[in-house]
Amino acid sequence: MPEPDSQRPEEDQHEGDPTEPRQATDSGDDAEPSPDSELAEALREKEQFKRLAQRAQADLVNYRRRVESEQESSRLRNQQRIVLRFADVIDQLETALKSDALENADSGWLEGIMVIQKNFVNAIAAEGFARFSSVGEEFDPRRHEAVISSPSADHEPNTVIAEHRPGYTQHDEVVRPAQVEIAIAPTVEPDDESG
Repeated sequence: MPEPDSQRPEEDQHEGDPTEPRQATDSGDDAEPSPDSELAEALREKEQFKRLAQRAQADLVNYRRRVESEQESSRLRNQQRIVLRFADVIDQLETALKSDALENADSGWLEGIMVIQKNFVNAIAAEGFARFSSVGEEFDPRRHEAVISSPSADHEPNTVIAEHRPGYTQHDEVVRPAQVEIAIAPTVEPDDESG
């Protein structure tokens, strides 16, 4: 008499696809992680997320500083651009006031123009812009723009002998170099010796 199904060996009782993998019964492979290892893993992930958050916060702080610095630089460039346009107007007024055509001008009118020119100078000075003098100084490419060079026996070479347009600084930084004439050594003609 055949044995009932309940008495068959365990491998015969397995129904379904014979190619289907059997679950392991060894408790070592599917063992639940211990609470200590779960805690260690959670602490490791916490530290990782903490580092990521700190890095993100530092990146945000650096980004804000960079944006603020760029905004300040842009503001200063715009201010300089506007003020230097006024400096050009001051230069034109000074040139007009030196004109020979003003000899016959009404003194009241002339005085009014001089007051306007002085007000422009005071207005840009109030914004931190200062005119600097260059005549007699040694040529410095950071402060001067040489537009003419003239031979001169009275001055050392590379000395500024005339200023065609004044320069301006803002907080000791040159924002417009002075256009200057510099001295160069006079050329010495060789003596003709025929003999």
